[in-house]
Amino acid sequence: MVIKLDEVVISGLTKNFDDLTAVDHIELNVPKGSIYGLLGPNGAGKSTTIRLLCTLLRPDDGTATVSGLDILESPVQVREITGILPEEGNHTLYQTLSAYDNLDYFARLYDVPEAEIPERIEELLTFMDLWERKDDPAGELSTGNRQRLALCRALLHKPKVLLLDEPTAALDPVAAKRVRELILRFSEKYGQTFFINSHNLSEVQRMCDKIAIIDEGKILLSGDTQELRTRFQTSQDFRIRVVDDLEKAGSIAESLDFVTSLKKEADTIVVTIEDPFTNNSTLMQSLLSQGIKLVEFAEEEATLEDLYLDVIKGGAK
Repeated sequence: MVIKLDEVVISGLTKNFDDLTAVDHIELNVPKGSIYGLLGPNGAGKSTTIRLLCTLLRPDDGTATVSGLDILESPVQVREITGILPEEGNHTLYQTLSAYDNLDYFARLYDVPEAEIPERIEELLTFMDLWERKDDPAGELSTGNRQRLALCRALLHKPKVLLLDEPTAALDPVAAKRVRELILRFSEKYGQTFFINSHNLSEVQRMCDKIAIIDEGKILLSGDTQELRTRFQTSQDFRIRVVDDLEKAGSIAESLDFVTSLKKEADTIVVTIEDPFTNNSTLMQSLLSQGIKLVEFAEEEATLEDLYLDVIKGGAK
């Protein structure tokens, strides 16, 4: 059995701004090689957490380790092994330097071996569809292209940990897909650990194997994405098609007290039921026992959005 160690360990991390507690004694363990998503509404404490981990801010209480290095005791070493894409990272580039020269400059700051710099820059720019724009000044690139260039910069020195703050916030759907692919590719190829702040639920669902939900500076929930969705799924939709009597099937379903809603879609009814893991078989048996011939009885997969909204509203206990 392979045991994955925790790459980032957050212990009681706290940050206050005057009377506001932006991060409130949070505890998180981020396994090595994982893609970990920190979800929360605006002002929840996501960006402050990133700034604490990359040592741009000093905590008022608690600490964290990144690859075994304490952010208070070894801030310089922590910066050396992390890649950072801050919020609006496209503004952190040198606007008059070309895309290539920006990456070349930062590669040298990070002491990337001279012989490896051209190959590494070409790999990143090519994958992000920026190679043809390598000679263009960064300031003349679109906002989306600058954001992709900033992500390339964060990956240049093959850091052990990537701290990404809303990495696709300024991107169109095609560019956002490219960024997701790049993160998945680098995680698999180099075993890098990604810690990603986002309020984009579909993005996190596609990338992250583990998540935490933060609100008002507190961690409300954390764990494996799929397990959490299953654990806190209090209701679920089922799509039902029958041979002939759709009206009768709908009436039977509506008579059950655990059915909370029903809607018709052409030759289908979509039924929402409470406690789906207990009641889905009861619903099916009720239909079959009254002569309904089923063509389809399929569950609609719950999304991370369902879990997120449930937790933020206080539905998860």
